[in-house]
Amino acid sequence: MTMELQLLRTRHPPEIFLHQLVGLLKSAEVEISLEEVQCRIDNLHDEDRLLLAVEGEYLYGYAHLRIAHDLVDAETAVVVSVIVREDRRREGIGSRLIAAAETWARQSGRSRLLLRTDVVRTGAHAFFVALGYEGSSTQLEFIRPLSD
Repeated sequence: MTMELQLLRTRHPPEIFLHQLVGLLKSAEVEISLEEVQCRIDNLHDEDRLLLAVEGEYLYGYAHLRIAHDLVDAETAVVVSVIVREDRRREGIGSRLIAAAETWARQSGRSRLLLRTDVVRTGAHAFFVALGYEGSSTQLEFIRPLSD
């Protein structure tokens, strides 16, 4: 019996996929534990959604979606992150996740979808350009730990 890839749009992923979500995040150099993932999911904005690319019990990719609620990006939905398992790339999973994100953004009344990616992820840049996205700005992030 051949399984078919399905996209699940959810606020709270089924428990069966949580360990695999940790693995996906770690593959993108995000150091995170299962407990931290669960806590972060619980604290997401009410409108945030996760798209899960699954086949049976296996998670092959995900996208985190958010509606912008600020003065600058009022008409924008944002793909906060998108990750596809490395051994399943170039199979159309990422394209399906982005297409589903676009559908969700339209259904949410937004006229634009914003994708952000690290400047060193040139493969992701090429992927987004191939999907018809254009670079719109160059930004730097500045971080300062707020410890006592």
